[in-house]
Amino acid sequence: MTAIYQPYRTGEPPADWERPIYSAEVRALIARWRQVTPSDEVDDLSDSDWLCMCQDWDQHKFRATIRSRQFPAPGAAIVAVHVDVGFKGGANDARLFFKRENGRWKVDDIVAPPFFPRGLKRALRETIAADQKLPK
Repeated sequence: MTAIYQPYRTGEPPADWERPIYSAEVRALIARWRQVTPSDEVDDLSDSDWLCMCQDWDQHKFRATIRSRQFPAPGAAIVAVHVDVGFKGGANDARLFFKRENGRWKVDDIVAPPFFPRGLKRALRETIAADQKLPK
């Protein structure tokens, strides 16, 4: 869990969708979204970082604190995290849903109101549908 947020404290992390931390299902959704993402404008998922739920952060003050861990089933985990980006008013709460794939824990969804109130996977599906309707 701490490895997911470490790049925020040590420098500039790669774009969230480029990181190898997601489950196969989420990676497939990201690949489809990248295929239909408009090149000339920002869509709903391109304007902020998914994990910190922010556009900017202070790498010296950034903190991600685990609030709780649950293991609802074998190979599944839910981690509640509080993310403080280091600026006044820059704190958010999220639940990260993990799935064990090939012996490794992978992010399978992120629920973080108001950013992803129904989850990242749902947001990816909705954004894919919206992006496909845009004129090419």
